[in-house]
Amino acid sequence: MGTDTRTVTLQDVADRAGVSRATASQALSGKGRMSDETRQRVREVAAELEYSVNLIARGLRTARTGTVGLSVPDLTLSFRYYMDVAFGAVERAKEAGMLVTLLPPAFAQPGITDQLDGFLIIDPVDGDPLTERLLAGPKPVVTGEDPPAGTPEPFAVVFGDHDSAMRRLLDHVWERGSRHPAVMLPDPSMAWGRDMARGYAAWCAERGIPERRVLSWFDAPMEVVRRELDDLLAGPGRPDAIISAPEGVAIVAVEAIRAAGLVPGRDVLVASYVDSDALSVMQPTVTSLDLHPREMGIRCMEALIAALDGEPAGRRVPVPIDLIERESTQGTAQDR
Repeated sequence: MGTDTRTVTLQDVADRAGVSRATASQALSGKGRMSDETRQRVREVAAELEYSVNLIARGLRTARTGTVGLSVPDLTLSFRYYMDVAFGAVERAKEAGMLVTLLPPAFAQPGITDQLDGFLIIDPVDGDPLTERLLAGPKPVVTGEDPPAGTPEPFAVVFGDHDSAMRRLLDHVWERGSRHPAVMLPDPSMAWGRDMARGYAAWCAERGIPERRVLSWFDAPMEVVRRELDDLLAGPGRPDAIISAPEGVAIVAVEAIRAAGLVPGRDVLVASYVDSDALSVMQPTVTSLDLHPREMGIRCMEALIAALDGEPAGRRVPVPIDLIERESTQGTAQDR
């Protein structure tokens, strides 16, 4: 008896799941109105039968290629946050039978992106030629965080409330004894960096305390970051808490505090604006914020799918930010 090598079709999935072909198509693309149970059953059957969407056939029917572009700031893809955003976007695109291609800086040249259906731009950077060209182009664009001032509005903006999140982190260390917190802020050419700076400045003004801020660029060598931290901790007037934004800087801060003869989590509280795996296992474990990067990627892709389906533009989609309290803010800095 020969082996059945017939390609599994959408009708096969529909028959096995006990739904119509149209319902099966909508369930797999994330469209249509149906119960969560029906949508999940169709997806489980599709996985069981190893069904894959025929992107070429779909493209012929819809005049789409079934592929969208994803842009992240240069030098950042090795950071866990951006990797998780990308995975979230790809995961949601897969459910809709779409492909995602990463757009390197070379794609800023005109003509290369013409064959893509739309674009996700995560943390658009001021003055970036790719961002400016895509926002001015005919294809739908969704941004993760607000676009640069003076550029055309995207179809949708998916965002975190970084002003409020910075205030929440500052309130947290204040409640645990800090009266002179310092912050290491991210690149101000991105919206979240400006929002954090605004939240910090307003928070300090409300309490009548001087600002102590250090800029930390994504491409800054760690030895430069370490020198800035050493200078911050040297001599009188040192901060009693350090809040770092760029991923990985909190680890360097803990090392610098110890090198200064101080105890991290007691003499100087430490918090990271961006969570990472290392912060939950180092000593002391470091308090951080969960920015829900996978959810950011998923919601960005859902907004882009809506754009491709012809829904109205102008959406603003929030992503939650949650505090993860750990040992590095358990001390009482004001009791020294």
